[in-house]
Amino acid sequence: FILVSAALAYFAFTAFEGATVDYLTVEQATDQTPTAADRQVGVIGKLVEDSYVRDADGITAYFSLVDEDGVNELDITYKGEIGQVFFNDHSEIILQGQKLVDGSFNADNLTVRCPSKYLTEAEQAEIDAQNNGNPLAPPYQPDYFDKEA
Repeated sequence: FILVSAALAYFAFTAFEGATVDYLTVEQATDQTPTAADRQVGVIGKLVEDSYVRDADGITAYFSLVDEDGVNELDITYKGEIGQVFFNDHSEIILQGQKLVDGSFNADNLTVRCPSKYLTEAEQAEIDAQNNGNPLAPPYQPDYFDKEA
């Protein structure tokens, strides 16, 4: 009974450990060593303006993320569909994948968090003041998707 219980506990621990993803800032991801092939890490950052380029195949995208202070950049490669909704310079992008030996990041999963849903009233008032009361642009910018490598 003890041997079976120990084996089940070991399998549960290894399954849980393999399913967890550590999320890093762009700065932490740039400082990290390459990720092991069987591990994934998450990275959270903002899109660098004019960095999005889609490959001719229509599936592969290359872009860069920057951290909150705008100092550290991380080059990203992502293969998969990217919707136009909310993909802009103000959106927070959440990735899961591996950091490669060359320092870039190969993303397997991409999630875009809509910034307007997570702004406080003070942050929204500041954005409105910066726009001088003009209405905000739509939450997507089709010009990102017209660029091809």
